[in-house]
Amino acid sequence: MNPFVMMHRIIFKPFDFFEDIQSPGMIRIRQAVVLVFCAYIARIISIYALGFAYETREAYQISILQEAIWILVPWLTWCIAHWAVSAILDGEGKFKEIVYGSAFALVPYIVFIVPVTLLSQILALDESGIINFFTFVIYAWVIWLFILKVKVLHNFDLPKTLFIAFLSIVAVFILWFVCVLLFGLANQFLNFLLDMVKELRLRG
Repeated sequence: MNPFVMMHRIIFKPFDFFEDIQSPGMIRIRQAVVLVFCAYIARIISIYALGFAYETREAYQISILQEAIWILVPWLTWCIAHWAVSAILDGEGKFKEIVYGSAFALVPYIVFIVPVTLLSQILALDESGIINFFTFVIYAWVIWLFILKVKVLHNFDLPKTLFIAFLSIVAVFILWFVCVLLFGLANQFLNFLLDMVKELRLRG
C-alpha cells in the first residue's frame, strides 16, 4: 500500500492500521527504513530551525552522527527488546510487524515536529509554553502509538500491554548495558594485545 496512505491511516485510524499490517503482503520493510531516516531528517531540521532565543547549544556542539544515534539506537533496540519480551510471553506479533509498526509510530514526530519548531521563529521566549505543550503532545502521541501497537499486534489486554511495554523498556536498558560492557571489555582486550605486541617488539 502507498506509504502516504499508511501514514494517513496511522494518524487518523491507528487501531485499523495496526490490524491491517498483520495481513499478508502489507509490510514493506523499505518503507520502515525510509520513515526512520525521515525521523532523523526531521530531528536535524528541527535543531537548525529553532529560533535564536531558544538556542541552548552552539552550532559546533551539534553532531550529525550523534543525532542519528539518538534516533536509530533507541528505535532499533526497542524493536529487538520488544520482540524478545513478547515472544517469551506469548505475543502474536512477528518481528517484521514490530519493526514496521514501530517505524510508523514515529509519523506524528516526522509530520509535526518541524512546524512546531518553526513557531520558535515567531514566538517570544516567554511564550515558550506553547511550543513546550505542542512538543509534549507530539511525544505523548508517539508513545501512545507504541503502546497501541503492543496491544493490537499481540492481542493483549490493557494490563498485559502495559506490563509488556514496561518489560520491553527494561530490556532496552539491559541491552544498552550489555553493549557498553562488551565494548569496554573489547577495548581493554585490544589494548592488552597492543601492549603485548609492543613488549615483544622491545624485547626483539
